[in-house]
Amino acid sequence: MNELQTMIRLVERRAKTIFTPTKLPDTSYTINQYVGCGHACLYCYAKFMCKWKQHGEWGSWVEVKVNAPELVKLKHPAGNVYMSSVSDPYQPIEKELQLTRRVLLNMDKSVHLSVQTKSNLILRDIDVLPSMGLAVN
Repeated sequence: MNELQTMIRLVERRAKTIFTPTKLPDTSYTINQYVGCGHACLYCYAKFMCKWKQHGEWGSWVEVKVNAPELVKLKHPAGNVYMSSVSDPYQPIEKELQLTRRVLLNMDKSVHLSVQTKSNLILRDIDVLPSMGLAVN
């Protein structure tokens, strides 16, 4: 077990679906391959997830949807998709798990995707992002 895993509790689960309809402006669906976040930012708006997820204090756990890469193959949503409304897709555990990368590789390339992250780990996937219509600035 590495140092990161001793600090953050990983909760593995199999999701039934991966694209969630949303009322966020200019967005049809969200995709959250992770819930929770190892960054544990004090200003994070997603802390409300602790209300439904009884895993402990925000920033102490990350729920990992282990079957997310397979689920994105099953549905090709029309409209805009926002990646990670309740986590950072490039949080520290992503370096090891590569779940976001596998999701991107399996996602239909016609999906209009927006990704929000505070991590420069997104640069690791610079080879995949242009095929998704994304530019890294």
